[in-house]
Amino acid sequence: MTTATRTLRLIAGAALGACVAGAVAAPVIPVLWKGAAVVIVAATAWQPLWGLALVTALAPAGSLLSAAPARSAELFAWSFLAAWLLCIWRPLSISRWPRAVILPLTLYAGALVASWLSLTVGGAAGVIPSALPRFLATALNGNHLIVSSPEPETWTLFQTLGGIAVFLAATAISRDESRTVQWVGWSLAVSATTLAAATLVVVPDIQGDRFSLPFADVNAAGSLYALAAVVALGHAWLRPGMRLITVPMLGLLAAAIWLTGSRSAYLAVIAGAAVLTAVWKQWQPTRRHLLVGAVVFVTAIILAGTFVAPRSTAEGSAEQSANLRSQFLVTTAHMFASAPAFGVGVGRYFERSAEFMTPELRELYRNENAHNYFAQQFAELGLVGGLLFAWFVGAVLFHGWRAALESPDNIGPNALFAGTVAFVVTCVTGHPLLVPETALPFWTAFGAVAASAPAASHAKRWPGVIAVAAALVLAVSVGRAAIVYAGSTEQPPEQGFHQVETTRDGSQFRWMTRHAVTYIPEGPGFLRLRVRAPGWPAPGPIVLDTFIAGEPVNSRVIPADESTTWDIPGRATGRRGFRRVDFRVNQEWFEEIRLGRRTARRPVSIIVEQITWIPLR
Repeated sequence: MTTATRTLRLIAGAALGACVAGAVAAPVIPVLWKGAAVVIVAATAWQPLWGLALVTALAPAGSLLSAAPARSAELFAWSFLAAWLLCIWRPLSISRWPRAVILPLTLYAGALVASWLSLTVGGAAGVIPSALPRFLATALNGNHLIVSSPEPETWTLFQTLGGIAVFLAATAISRDESRTVQWVGWSLAVSATTLAAATLVVVPDIQGDRFSLPFADVNAAGSLYALAAVVALGHAWLRPGMRLITVPMLGLLAAAIWLTGSRSAYLAVIAGAAVLTAVWKQWQPTRRHLLVGAVVFVTAIILAGTFVAPRSTAEGSAEQSANLRSQFLVTTAHMFASAPAFGVGVGRYFERSAEFMTPELRELYRNENAHNYFAQQFAELGLVGGLLFAWFVGAVLFHGWRAALESPDNIGPNALFAGTVAFVVTCVTGHPLLVPETALPFWTAFGAVAASAPAASHAKRWPGVIAVAAALVLAVSVGRAAIVYAGSTEQPPEQGFHQVETTRDGSQFRWMTRHAVTYIPEGPGFLRLRVRAPGWPAPGPIVLDTFIAGEPVNSRVIPADESTTWDIPGRATGRRGFRRVDFRVNQEWFEEIRLGRRTARRPVSIIVEQITWIPLR
C-alpha cells in the first residue's frame, strides 16, 4: 500500500468517523441504534465480513425507532465504511478489482459529482468568486446522518455515493472471503423475514389497505421482500435439506409482499424464479433471444399506456396503475427533452416534476418521483449519466449471469444473483434505490454479485475510449456551469420560503425551510431581519447563520415565540447588479399538508416576518 493510498484512506475514514461520532452523540438517534453503530465499528475492525453482514441485516430496520431527519440506516453504513477505511493495516482488497465493473461505476459516480457541481456552481449567482470555495464547502457542511442537507441534490449525492461505497466494500470483501456471499444472502433473508413476521404481528387484521412496517414506501418494501424471497426460494428449491427453514421464510415473505400490494414485487419474484430456472437448465440466451425479450417488454409497456382508459374508475386497480405509470413515462420524457445532455440535475426530479406532469398526475400528486429509477437517472443526469448507470448495472448482471452458468451448483451466489435481478426489475416500475433502508441491502448484495467479474477485462479499446469521452463530457458540463455563473446578470427568484400566511391580527409572515435564499442590490447598506422561532421542543438552541455574497456575516440564536429584529451591515463587493443572501438554520421540523390528493410533510424551521434592504445613500 502506497503512502498516498494510506493517506487518502485516513482522510476519508476520519471524515466518515467524525460524522458517525457526531451522530452517536446526537439525541435524535435512538440509544439502541447508537449501540448498533458502535458494534458495527468493532465488528468491522475485527473482521470486515461481520460488519458487512450487520449492515445488511440492520439497515432495513433503520427507520423503525428513529424519525426524520435522522438517517439511521445510513449511520450503520457509514460506521462500517469508516472502520473499513481506517484499518490501514489491512488492504482494502488483496485481489485485483474487477475493471469491467469498476470502470462504469467510477464514471457513474463522476456523473453524480459533476451534476452536483453543475447545479451548485451554476446556481451561485450573486456569490463573489473569492467566496466560491467557501460557498461549495458550506453547501456540503453539516452532518448528513443527523440533519441532512435541505437541498435534494446534496442529500441524494451523499446517499447514492454511500451506497456506491458499500457496493465497493462488498465487492472487495467478497473477492477476498468466499463466505461473504452466504453471509450477505442469509443476513438479508433473515432480516427481511423478521420484519415480515413483525408486520403480521402488528397488523393482525388487514382490510385491503397497503401496509409496510419497516418504512412508509410500500413499493420499496415490496422490492426488499422480493429480493429476500428469491434468495430464500433459491435455497428452498436447490437445497432440500434447508426447506424446514426456507419454506416458512417464504410463507412470511409472501404475506408481507401481499400486504404491500406491490404488483412490481409479484413480477420481480416471477423474474427471479425464471432466472433460477434458466441457471438450473443451463439456458444461454442468444442475442436474438435478448432482442425479442426487450421488444416484448417495451411493447407491453406501450400497449398498457395506449389501450388503458385515460381515467380508470377503479381506484388502485391494475388498469389505473398501468395508466399512471405510462403518464409518468411521458412526464419523464418531457423532462429529459428539456435537458437531454446533462439532465435537470441529481435529485431534482421530484421538485421539478410538476412542470412536466400531465394534468391528471398533477392533480393526484403535485410532485412525485418517476416510478422508474432508470428513467429518472436519464432525466436527472442526462444521456451520459443515464447510459453510465445502465452500463454499470448491465455489467454486473452480465458477469453475474456468466458466473451462475459456469457454476450452476453454487447455490448461495446463484440465489443472491437471482434476488438482485428481481430487485432490478422493481426499479423499472419504482424507485427503491431512493429509500436507504432498501437501497443499502441491495448495494451489499449487488457488490457480492459483482465480485464474480474477472479482474481484467479483455484487451478491447472501446471501454477506455468510452471512459475518456465520458470524462470529457462531464468536464464540459461543469465548465458550462462555471460559464453560466461568471456571466450571470439576471437576478434569480427567491427559494426556501413557503407561501405568505396571515395571522389573526392581519400581520403576514412566511415559514422558512432550513436553507433559504434571497437577493439584495449591490452597494453598502443594512439588511433588516425580523424573525422568530416556533415554540416547539428543540434539542438545542436554534441558530440562524447569514451569508452575503457567499461570506458569513452574522450568526444569532433565535428565541422561541418572540419576534427579534436586527440589522446586518452589507458592504459593497465591487460587482455590479445583485448579491446572494443565504439563511441557514441548524434545526428543522415537518408539518403535514395536502399535496394533490395525498398527505405530505413540508419542512419548516423559523418564521420570517420581515426581510428589508436599507441602502446607504
